[in-house]
Amino acid sequence: MLGFISSNRYSAEMPVVLMQSAMYLALMVLTRLARPSLTKLCYRRPDKSLSFLQTGRKMTAIWSILAAYVVPFFIIPRTLHPVIGWMLYLLGSSALASISINVFLLPALAVLTPWLGIIGSLMVMAFPWYSNGIVRALAIFGYAFCFAPIAWGALVKVMVCLQVSLEREAFLPILGESPQPSWFNKLY
Repeated sequence: MLGFISSNRYSAEMPVVLMQSAMYLALMVLTRLARPSLTKLCYRRPDKSLSFLQTGRKMTAIWSILAAYVVPFFIIPRTLHPVIGWMLYLLGSSALASISINVFLLPALAVLTPWLGIIGSLMVMAFPWYSNGIVRALAIFGYAFCFAPIAWGALVKVMVCLQVSLEREAFLPILGESPQPSWFNKLY
């Protein structure tokens, strides 16, 4: 393994790192295994508060994606080596983002676009041939300026996917209700 892991400064946190890594990997596996049964929960609600439920579902999806990128930042010990800390953060955020992907049936690339942007910004920061800090800051600003439209496009794609799934949900029967006749769904 890497030489900085074996130093005494970082060895105290290694059990925490291993536990968090195992937890994130188990979370990814469990969400992947539970995905087929999650789609069975897509039944239409009664029409009396449909717009409130649609707005609530959109907000829940956006907040869960935001939490997937914020929560791992606060759980990781601050005394870790930066390389291990960033790897653990990326693993945690991808595991929590996979929950949002599987529960709301969102496109994986659109949800993981900020994750890819974080990896890119880490690569820009780690580039070793900057002449000084000002050039490094300008490079990071340029990367963020170029990546912002991509992140916005991913957000728009997630919102469109949520809207389509909500519109499709209106055609599913309410639990306990008989399905509509087949001639009712035909387009003439």
